[in-house]
Amino acid sequence: MSHTLARPPVRDLRLHRQESKRAFTLIELLAVIAIIAILTAITFGIVKGVNERAALGQAKAELSVLAQALEEYKRQYGDYPQTGGFAQAAASTSPAITTASAQAKMLNALVGKLGPTAILLKRPGGKTFVNLATLSLETTAMPAIELTPTTQDVTEVANCFLDPWGRRYKYYYRSTTTAWPRNSSYVLYSTGPDGLDTAPASGVVDFTDTKNLDNIYANRN
Repeated sequence: MSHTLARPPVRDLRLHRQESKRAFTLIELLAVIAIIAILTAITFGIVKGVNERAALGQAKAELSVLAQALEEYKRQYGDYPQTGGFAQAAASTSPAITTASAQAKMLNALVGKLGPTAILLKRPGGKTFVNLATLSLETTAMPAIELTPTTQDVTEVANCFLDPWGRRYKYYYRSTTTAWPRNSSYVLYSTGPDGLDTAPASGVVDFTDTKNLDNIYANRN
């Protein structure tokens, strides 16, 4: 007695092949999506790293420019701009800077408006120590004459220098009424990528403080 194997109908075979083809296509699609997601994450990480290194380099370069300006200021007036009697504005640009803030005092000193003790220079033609066009400012409220020392007025402006993250550089220096280490220099820095810092106590920076670990300092190697 012979036995023959039953063959599935031709129509059933076609349906089976079509279903297999559809399933395989779905797996391929999911694999492509996964690969794209991985490549996107890698690319984002690379771009973020490149941008972060660029910002760090820019901050160091700008702090170097400001440090040179402060040294020129000291050679001109015998001391750095004193800000110990003025409040330090937050790194964030909100609320807006005021002329009573330490950072604004530094800017006004470096454009020739203030002497070392934050006294207005009551004369035109005060020396400009920094080229404002090469740095970022909090506001654009700097009249064109500020860049021309020979026609400079003596009115302070509410403005300050910003780091590559759009935050205020911080500047600390003694006043005639505040304690400061003997022969100690100013403290000028960016709060870095995280925007956090712990203020120096009478000119002494705690470099081990977790908030200060990513800060970038003008006069520290």
